[in-house]
Amino acid sequence: MPHRLTHNKEQAKKRRELIWLSATSSVLIIIMWIFYMQYTFTQKNDAVIAPQAQPISILKAGLNAIVDTIETGFVNSYIYFHTVASEGKTFTITK
Repeated sequence: MPHRLTHNKEQAKKRRELIWLSATSSVLIIIMWIFYMQYTFTQKNDAVIAPQAQPISILKAGLNAIVDTIETGFVNSYIYFHTVASEGKTFTITK
């Protein structure tokens, strides 16, 4: 019976240590996160800020990119299918 009491005390001690270590590491992570956020938001950006573009020009640029991608896809598909169709295929049926 004494062995069982010792085992329970050891388990309780391990449980307390685990709780304290978890709480300590959580607090450290939160503190590091706060310092990181403070550094990120207070960092000065020395780069020149580009003038704001008009929404219409942004939309046009996006649509042009989409059209270019679609055209490239069609050209690549045409080349692929033309190559596959022009290959000579022979089938041999044997008994």
